[in-house]
Amino acid sequence: MVDKNLQSSNSKGFEIGMIVEEIKPVTSTKRFGEIVAVFGEKRKKVQVLQLNRHDLSPFFSNSGDKLKFFTLESANCKKLDLSRIRKPDSFLPGDVIRHSSKGRIRFGIIIGFTHPEGLYSDSLEKGYNGKDLIECVEISGRAGLPQKLDSQGKVKRFTVGSENLRICEILPMDKNGGTRIKDYWELKKEISASSARS
Repeated sequence: MVDKNLQSSNSKGFEIGMIVEEIKPVTSTKRFGEIVAVFGEKRKKVQVLQLNRHDLSPFFSNSGDKLKFFTLESANCKKLDLSRIRKPDSFLPGDVIRHSSKGRIRFGIIIGFTHPEGLYSDSLEKGYNGKDLIECVEISGRAGLPQKLDSQGKVKRFTVGSENLRICEILPMDKNGGTRIKDYWELKKEISASSARS
């Protein structure tokens, strides 16, 4: 997820990375999501990455190739208590991660968990158990965090264990560009240099 240390001086308690729920839904369905930007002077607003209310996995557009976002006035949302979900050194659906292996680095957004032996996974209900495989949609770390597509135009996905997996710090949209992974190019150079040495 987005680094919670990043926040706007105008947020009045709302921070980048905070999970919120809609208080007075504009449709018949209440929306949940993760704040990716806080803006406005007199009437504060938040831009939110929409998440599934059950497992906090990100919602995608009908075509399945773009993440869904919505905007709310700050007075129309409240913070969710995630203390029962998040554990130290754990992973959640919606986390932006990087995985490095054999000189290659991939970036992704966690969408779910799978038991390595095909049994029932309790990671969504109780938090990541440290054993499940982690399912991700592959993204680019460039501005906007666009999803990667295969040769048939379908969204790329990958499944990995927790080894060599790290949660990325996300920078919000600002004058320097769109939502992006902090130190993206430096991370790629670091992996390339490490591979060359080995």
